[in-house]
Amino acid sequence: MRKKNRLPARGRGLFPDDFPDGSAAADIVPVTLRHMLREAMRHGVSPALLCEGMGFTPDDLETEDFRLSRPQCTLVIRRALRLLQRPTLGLELGVRVNLVSWGPIGLGFMASGSSRELLELAIAFQQAAGRLPALYGETSRQSYCLVAKVGVRNSEVASFLVDETFAALGQICRQVVGTHFNPRQVDLVMERPPYGAVYEDVFRCSVRFGQAENRMYFPLEPYAVRTADPLVLRQVVRWLGPLEDGEPATALETTVVHAIRRNLAAPPHLREVATQLHTSERTLRRRLAAIGRSYAELLSEERRTRALSLIAHSTRAMRDIAQECGFADVRTLQRAIKRWTGLSPSGLRRRARQDAEPEACVNAACTNEPRPAGAVRPAPAATACSVRAAHLE
Repeated sequence: MRKKNRLPARGRGLFPDDFPDGSAAADIVPVTLRHMLREAMRHGVSPALLCEGMGFTPDDLETEDFRLSRPQCTLVIRRALRLLQRPTLGLELGVRVNLVSWGPIGLGFMASGSSRELLELAIAFQQAAGRLPALYGETSRQSYCLVAKVGVRNSEVASFLVDETFAALGQICRQVVGTHFNPRQVDLVMERPPYGAVYEDVFRCSVRFGQAENRMYFPLEPYAVRTADPLVLRQVVRWLGPLEDGEPATALETTVVHAIRRNLAAPPHLREVATQLHTSERTLRRRLAAIGRSYAELLSEERRTRALSLIAHSTRAMRDIAQECGFADVRTLQRAIKRWTGLSPSGLRRRARQDAEPEACVNAACTNEPRPAGAVRPAPAATACSVRAAHLE
């Protein structure tokens, strides 16, 4: 029986051939990969195959807080390009983008006051939008230019990333501003391919190949956005800001932690995690040690985080919490809570309720309306968010 879509034996594992740097930051929102896996499935390629040995599954990409590293994204894209044999895949994915494709930032695009504000928002929150190319803007006498730099050695992957980002931004601008708003010109680093005419069709403008940088030139004069709403834009900026703050975990940490989270009640042995990564337990243990971490430490942190959250924010019985978090019994959980917080589980739950009451009172006073039980108070804007908001007003 003929086997299809098989990856070569060499290079299938995450370590060491496919992914030599487990310390790479896992800070990429997998927007592009989610779309790519769906496209692969449409063409008969198994999404699970593209993720083979990477330490995550297609289902993980649907998890709200899941992040990947650039090397992980690059490898999956390289596999997809090799298996699908579609050189215009980046353009194809880009033109199918809609305003929800990039997540909450799509609402920010619609609330922007002008085309310039929309593009600046895309630059300011490119990480939250899952962009792999580094984007920045330049203003000249005649144009506002969007520049994309790709730190990827593989030319096919680099071209895909630029194609997908530029095509998506062009499509988003037409959806928000209007079909009359198109780039004036596009410059691409890649040499002109045999299918170069496709680029002119997608971008609806002149495209120059073999240039020094990837650039997308827009009209200097901003175009108005009919759905502009300054208040909604400020709300989106405040919401997106914290998503880009903080120190990201490494790809290796993220891989191991998500393996633990799948079944915290009965977490896998490190050997099982290593098998998923096509490496040995000894090698995985050594690589964790190289970034100053251990499997026992990561497991303990996950148990602590889950247990404290369940006790403080739910009314579940201690027996159920102990079982879900993988503690031997309630007494073991109680001792752990006492060691972590100095309080008993009931004391921790009581303090969490007391801490929530003043916030509920303040919110009710501000709105002059009763706050439903269990309602969550919106977090105050961070300093970085305020700066962004001021800049965008």
